[in-house]
Amino acid sequence: MSSKRIIVSALLISGLFAGSTTSFADTTSSPTPTVASHSSDNQAQLAYKLALAQYNVARITNDINYRKAMIKYWADWKATMQAFNASWQVTLNAYETAKAVYQAKFELLQATHRAALDTAEAAFLAATSGSPTLAVLTAAITAYWNAVKAENASFKIAVTALGAEPVRPVRPAEPVKPVAPVKPVDPIKPEAPKNK
Repeated sequence: MSSKRIIVSALLISGLFAGSTTSFADTTSSPTPTVASHSSDNQAQLAYKLALAQYNVARITNDINYRKAMIKYWADWKATMQAFNASWQVTLNAYETAKAVYQAKFELLQATHRAALDTAEAAFLAATSGSPTLAVLTAAITAYWNAVKAENASFKIAVTALGAEPVRPVRPAEPVKPVAPVKPVDPIKPEAPKNK
């Protein structure tokens, strides 16, 4: 074989090896990143949707809990005020009853006192009517003043025996209204993933 043929054969052989190597490298190349990118985007969207749903659940739960707390708050306050007013009414009723009893006894004493004064006045007028003598007039005046003085003293003793007149109670201070529940703070809304 001549030198020229050997060189040509060597070039051909080297060309074949180079071609086969290139072909092998092309067939075993790694997958393109496009598929992986789409999969990552889908996972991000799913994660966002889940986070958004959880966010809305938290908001609704907050609203429900706050509404229930406010209902309980107003119901408790109403019950507190009703109990306070009921207690005050019992105290006021007791006072009104005691006052009515005292007033009835006092009015009876007044009626007795007035009747005694009426009697003394009638006696005085009867004794001084017409043309009585000085002695009769003097006696009538003395009798009248003694009767009035005695009756006033008797009335005073009777009123003292009744005891002190009931005093209207002072309405106590109303209960302090508690602080209303504070609406829970909503969680931070998740951000949608940005498309690549």
